[in-house]
Amino acid sequence: MKKTIIALTLSLVCTSLISNPAIGFTKQFPDTIDNGKIENSRVLIPLRAVSESLQSEVIWNQAAKSITITCGKRELKLRVNSRTAFLNGAAISLDIPVKMEGGTTYVPARVFAKAFGGTALWSKQERKATITIGLEQVFIYTEPPKTTRIGQDRLDELNARINEATDLTSYSQIRTHFRPYFTDSFINKIILNNGITNNAALTSKANITYTSTTAARMHQSAYLESGPVNLELVDRYIFYKFVDNQWKVDDVNVGRQIIEP
Repeated sequence: MKKTIIALTLSLVCTSLISNPAIGFTKQFPDTIDNGKIENSRVLIPLRAVSESLQSEVIWNQAAKSITITCGKRELKLRVNSRTAFLNGAAISLDIPVKMEGGTTYVPARVFAKAFGGTALWSKQERKATITIGLEQVFIYTEPPKTTRIGQDRLDELNARINEATDLTSYSQIRTHFRPYFTDSFINKIILNNGITNNAALTSKANITYTSTTAARMHQSAYLESGPVNLELVDRYIFYKFVDNQWKVDDVNVGRQIIEP
């Protein structure tokens, strides 16, 4: 009798967290999970970790390759590689199938949240999904996207446009000419300065350093003749940005120094 009362009490608490946000208990800080995924523009969450963080019961059926999540009167049943889930026995369609990777089952975040009367919010900047059910909340961070490298042909093309931007007087349509290669902010800068300040035509290229998935930089250096005996050291720092699904030049800073014999 005592066990029955305890089980009934737990069931009522779980139901209250979903159906009545004003009732229930909440952790001081939301749980954080680091192995979310992005697939076909959908956020996938590790099912067991998220479910247990939200105080749900999780049962895995090895023979059927299915997983059942229960909280209160709601039961969500899913099967690996299936696009159909069952909420309290009623079939619901999934945009992408349930998948298993490395022993972890993944499902779309919004499907999971909606099934239990909650919400799923996505922060592109943080690459974080926030699932809220009642007063319970969990943060799921996704894997960072792979950095798209600048191809050699694109690098040569951008370098040639940088060399061209030493003097803009010969261009009647500056924005039209440079827009495929420079960001708008950099075009504004070179228009204001009538070209790249202190620029020199450099052809040799160094290794590129990627500071993020959308930013990179390169340092070019060369000695140029300056007068009968002097040399001039030119250091050019190029900053690239991945915008409009391609790499563009976002800024160029050039320094010059006379080297006397």
